[in-house]
Amino acid sequence: MHQQNDVGKQPSMRFIVHADDCGLTRQISEDIFACLAHGPLNSVSVIMGGSHTTESLQQLAAMSHVRVCLHLNILEGRCTAPISQVRPLVDAQGAFKYGLGQMLCSLAMGAGARKKALLSAIRNEFEAQLDAFASGFSPLRQRGGLHLDGHLHVHTIPALRGIMRDLMREHPPAYVRLPKEPAHLPPLPLAQLLVGCARRTLLAHWSKGFAAQLDQAGIAHNSFLCGLVSGGNLTAARAEASLAAIQRQKERAPLVEIMSHPGGGHDASEACVRHSSFYQSSARLTEKTMLLDGSLNAVLARYGSLQTFAETQQ
Repeated sequence: MHQQNDVGKQPSMRFIVHADDCGLTRQISEDIFACLAHGPLNSVSVIMGGSHTTESLQQLAAMSHVRVCLHLNILEGRCTAPISQVRPLVDAQGAFKYGLGQMLCSLAMGAGARKKALLSAIRNEFEAQLDAFASGFSPLRQRGGLHLDGHLHVHTIPALRGIMRDLMREHPPAYVRLPKEPAHLPPLPLAQLLVGCARRTLLAHWSKGFAAQLDQAGIAHNSFLCGLVSGGNLTAARAEASLAAIQRQKERAPLVEIMSHPGGGHDASEACVRHSSFYQSSARLTEKTMLLDGSLNAVLARYGSLQTFAETQQ
């Protein structure tokens, strides 16, 4: 049975339907562009240093209706900065060597000099990604300025808050994504549900301090993010469970990002990238199907309306 709005109450949520990781591989990019052409998808994040980043930025430059964001990244693929400037982050070939758990442990438990070197490398890499994105996406200024989010939401890690404060002062963004989703229990297998709830709880904690930082700097952000508990396994039914939880917060006309990761699959022509199995999951194809088969559109229509790119700038 579908969740229903209160009787007589008009839908009020404003939606951005977003895909992460464009540019990481050719297959991921092709699946995202297929969704942009035929589905409700109207926003993407481009990850720098991917095997298809340059081509993706060129293609997106011609799509004036699409919001394009920089996906800050220190965990996947290869570095953008010279290897000599980010050695604590990468292996000899320039591939990022930490998973998220390892990164958090290194930031929390690293000794003084070692932690300082790691933070300096992260700052250098973020700077290089900002510069490369601005250079590779020529319509940046005309398309609403810099919009930021992070791969696995690394931009909100509390230990990186000082880096983000300085970067946002030097490269003022128009918008930064906030990974905030209300507690809820979507229809997921138990193991995935437990992991998803733990992820949501951690990110809710990170979001509190980060939201205050954004508000203090006068930087726009979303009210909620749909897809944290169901991360990587989003379906229309799971999106509806999230939106029902958001509706219970009774916030007036909240701006809600629907976070998706369409596509992936196996591409034998791609060089191996860290955590590549994550992008070969069949769940990625399920998310692509959700964007193309109309099931997500039907859910969104019950809760609010899709925002055009121009409306997201208001």
